[in-house]
Formats: sequence, structure tokens, C-alpha cells
Amino acid sequence: MNRDHIDSVLRSLRRVNVQGSFFGQTVAIRFGLSESDIETLETLIDMGASTAGRLSELTGLTSGAVTRVIDRLEQAGYVRRVPDPDRRRVIVEVVPEKVAAVESTLGRIGQASAEEIGRYTDAQLALINDFLTRMEQITREEATTLREHPDDRPDGERTSEHAAPLGGLTSARLVVRSGLSELRLRAGENAAELYRAEFEGSTPQVRLRDGRVLIQYRGIPFDWRKRKATIGLNPAIPWAIEMIGGAQRLEADLKEIHTTRFELTGGSERIGLQLGTPRGESTIRVVGGASTIRVQRPAVVPVSLSVVGGSGQVDFDGTRVSLTGGRSGVESPGYADAKDRFRIEVVGGSKSVEILGRP
Repeated sequence: MNRDHIDSVLRSLRRVNVQGSFFGQTVAIRFGLSESDIETLETLIDMGASTAGRLSELTGLTSGAVTRVIDRLEQAGYVRRVPDPDRRRVIVEVVPEKVAAVESTLGRIGQASAEEIGRYTDAQLALINDFLTRMEQITREEATTLREHPDDRPDGERTSEHAAPLGGLTSARLVVRSGLSELRLRAGENAAELYRAEFEGSTPQVRLRDGRVLIQYRGIPFDWRKRKATIGLNPAIPWAIEMIGGAQRLEADLKEIHTTRFELTGGSERIGLQLGTPRGESTIRVVGGASTIRVQRPAVVPVSLSVVGGSGQVDFDGTRVSLTGGRSGVESPGYADAKDRFRIEVVGGSKSVEILGRP
């Protein structure tokens, strides 16, 4: 058997999987659901009513995660919990009138594919079906192995990527939970993508719901080792950015991104922010202190700096100022009357804070 033909089929199958994931993310955004929500709902549509335990097996989610998904879908009216008349358990079923629109949207792939499928003979379709069934089983087994042995990877295979389509979103929020050793933020290069993230070392869970991109690492919350991420954000829409758990080093080039709010909780050794022109007031907040903080913004944009807990050295637009004791602050001329401005807060103290104006 020709190895090139095998590789070609596998590449095609991967591309189908990637596009299928993008399609599912787009459907989720349209209906205000997360990827896990829409995958679970699609499973219920295909397989019929099921228990939470069975859904956990089919989707690969933990029992706790499945329970939260069911709670969200039930609250939104897409599913309901009903008692099993024959056993002491609860089953989950879809609400037909509510799920009809979702089912119709998911069915677009089948409708568009029907003509292509009709080109094959019954014998060929049986062969294709057998192949896809076997590939489904292999994929499920490999996913299970990765979940049970997350660090069982050869050296060098420590990088993973995640991305999602922009869809119809007009704003977004990035939330990173658990600490990192290094985080880089920048403007994304693909106008059709909401974000693209590359992770080195430990791979986090990534979820998207209502324009909220949640990145969360498992394990010890403040174990920053082996956690590095580079995230590109779509510059066409405004972003609110929140980091919980801190970052040892943070470099954020946000010159091209309208950042409505940036908040880091948990402290950092080094923070470098390059900001663009705000629309209205944009808040930058660091809670938990940092060793060094360096913020650049357009020189024409007024800024205020408030420090709680004191700072060893503060350079504010080229002038050394003293901010010590409890709460103290300084602001640039025209700040009070400016509509477009930055408000920077540092809570927990720092060794060095530098606020610069960029021509």
C-alpha cells in the first residue's frame, strides 16, 4: 500500500475535523452556547435521551463538567431532566420545540453534503461508513489515553494550538485562569479568527461562550512552571482582558487592540504593556503587586496612576515621583476633562513603575 496515499487521506481527515470544529464553534456562538454545550446537545440529538454518565462517556467530559453543561442547557430551555420510570436515575432529553432551530442549523452540513454522497454506489458508501466508524473508535481511544496520561509525550511535542472563528461577535473577553510562567499577547493576523493561541508545556482547557474565551490550566493553581502561552486577539473588536493567578512574565503588545479593561490578579515579576488609543476610559489594574511594571501609551492620551501599598520607584512621563504609604496617585495634565484616557491602578505595591508616552 502506498504510504503517500495513506498520509494524504489522514491529512484530509484532519482538515475535515478542523473545519467541523470551526463549524461547531460558529453554531455555538450563534446560539449563545459554548463548544461543550453544542457538542453535548448534538450528542443528545443524535443518540436520544441519555443519562449524565453516558453523556460523560460519549463526550469525554468529566462528570462534573457534564453536570454543568446540562445545568446551562436546562436553564436555556434546550433540555430537561426527567426521571427514568424503570430505574432510580435521571435521564436528560432535548426539548423538541426549543432545539429545532439548533438542529436545523447543524443539519446544514448534511444537506450540503447529500449531493456529494449521492455520487457513490451503495458498496462504496458501505466501505466509507466502515472506515469512518473505525476512525471514530481510534480517535475516542486516543483522546482517552491523552486525558489519562496528559504528560506522556516525547520531548519536543510540548506545543499545541487553539483557534476560533470571529463569527458575528462585536466584542470579546479573554479570561486566563491559573498562573503562567510567560504570557505574550498581541494582535492576531487572521481577520476571520476571534483568537489564536499557542501553548508550550502544559496544555490548558479552552472554552468559548458568548464571546468569552476562557483558558484554564488544571493542577496546582499557582504552579507556573512549564506554562507558556502566546495569544493573538482579533483587532477588529474591543477586548476586556482578565488574568487570575498572575504571570511570572507578561508582554502585551496591544497597540492595535481596543482594550476596554486589563486586569491581572496574582502578581507578576515583570509586566510590559504597550497600549493603543482608547475609546472612552480604559482601566489597567494590577492586583497582588509586581516587581517591575512598564506601560507605554500614545503620548497624547492622558493617564492617571494610583498605587496602593507604595512603590520603590515611579517614573511618570519622564518625571520621578514619590508614591508611598497607603493610597497615592498622580495624573497627567488634562486627565480630568478627557473623554479618552487610561486609568492605571497598582494594588499591592511594586519595586518599579514606569509610565511612558509614545510619540
